[in-house]
Amino acid sequence: MARTMQAKITRRTKERLHIEVTKENFEAFCDSVGLYRPEFLEALEASERDHRAERVTKRKSLRALID
Repeated sequence: MARTMQAKITRRTKERLHIEVTKENFEAFCDSVGLYRPEFLEALEASERDHRAERVTKRKSLRALID
């Protein structure tokens, strides 16, 4: 069953939304944004293996990954 999560909006701009999450709600926050999904965890582990093996690519911007 999904838990409800309380968050406080601390600042809002046209392009961004800043929120505060308590320590008690942090696990629910991570779950709601998908940080516990097996696919995400596998991608994170693969990235760490590549980094340890020094298989890295320097990029000027993260936008290069989606262009």
